[in-house]
Amino acid sequence: MLSPHQLGAELRRLREQMEYTLTEVAQSIGISKSLLTLAEQGKRRLPLAALQRLLALYGSSLTQLLSARYLPDRSAAGAACWHGIDLLAFVSDRALRGCVLRLLRPAPVPESAVWLELRLSPGSQLPPEGYWSLSASSDGVALEGNLLVELPGDELLVRSGEAFSIRAGQGHRYRNYLRTPVRAVLVLSRAVL
Repeated sequence: MLSPHQLGAELRRLREQMEYTLTEVAQSIGISKSLLTLAEQGKRRLPLAALQRLLALYGSSLTQLLSARYLPDRSAAGAACWHGIDLLAFVSDRALRGCVLRLLRPAPVPESAVWLELRLSPGSQLPPEGYWSLSASSDGVALEGNLLVELPGDELLVRSGEAFSIRAGQGHRYRNYLRTPVRAVLVLSRAVL
């Protein structure tokens, strides 16, 4: 697994490759220069929204960054087995406790489809505040429990075994309002997370 120090070194490498200063990047994504410095040193984790803005500024995504660092656990001629990794393990948001967003297969280039497993404990939601408005369409299937997909001014209850689709640019969030865990598979049309 990628350590915080390795992630920080990669963030610094991307910033230097883009020829940005710490001050320019911090101001651009709305965090302090000291927080960015600590993140690049592997001493602090960034909030999810700040990490997404940072990687978008660098023309990358968390899925691309992590995919480039991982090799298959096992492989055979013509096949590979990949363990997957929790994307939320790299962020600092306390409100995301009880949420797992596992990258199920590598997505090394932006055009790659992204396969994710979403797990929500009772009472949790993703993102922790507001809505996501991703530049990629997404499809999903609720595997266990009932997933509530909230849209501004509307909501969609997806029962276990049912599928749903969200168009690119549509604000949404995922919520578990029940007392049992929810598990779903999400497929984004390209690597934007």
